[in-house]
Amino acid sequence: MNRDVTADTGVSGRARAPFPGFRTGAPAVTLPAQFFAELLPLIDDPAELRVTLVALFAIQRRKGALRAVRRSELAAEPALLAALEWHGGSAAFEAALAAALVRGGLLACDLEDGDALIFVNNAAGRRQLERVRSGAVELPGGAAAVDVPRALPSRPVAAYEQEIGALTPAVSASLAAAEERFPAEWIVEAIREAALANARSWRYAAAILERWQTEGRDDAAPGRDPGSAADDAYERVVRRSYD
Repeated sequence: MNRDVTADTGVSGRARAPFPGFRTGAPAVTLPAQFFAELLPLIDDPAELRVTLVALFAIQRRKGALRAVRRSELAAEPALLAALEWHGGSAAFEAALAAALVRGGLLACDLEDGDALIFVNNAAGRRQLERVRSGAVELPGGAAAVDVPRALPSRPVAAYEQEIGALTPAVSASLAAAEERFPAEWIVEAIREAALANARSWRYAAAILERWQTEGRDDAAPGRDPGSAADDAYERVVRRSYD
């Protein structure tokens, strides 16, 4: 069946020229195979698909450690404005973005200035989202995340994965050894302190633990009565050290 693609028109009634083809050496954008195998079949709204694709494109272009795009910047992306022209225009953006967030391909963190940061829903994006919410990442322009209730993991392994990164066999062994010497809440807090100091490594967290063991902590362990020797975390560490 022959079809004159030059006669294609969108909602504006203007003719759409055919795509001339990809240029050799043009910058490339990578997408995970999971996008095509699992996410794409779920998206039935053309505007949502375009917002998702342009968000992935915009985030991948980000420079620096923070791999996210502001909602306002995404809405102004020329590629997205052109793509949405045929599917409701800029008025369709908010609904399409909301659908993409509900679908789960993207994540969002509301900011106090009324904007939001958009992340890819992958391991790196989830980790950065948590760090932005916790205040461990200083955002450009002095923006801050809206306060979101956030439970600190109670187990060292979960805290390490959330605050620092993927476990290695060496780190797993070190965490297990640390749990033989220190209360779990101490290890979790030390990992958190390392992340807040932007020194995300087990070595830094271990140094904090050693200092606390030698000098004591300035504050009582969470949920403990500082006057109770039986329950105080520091007393338990001291006893273990002399057993």
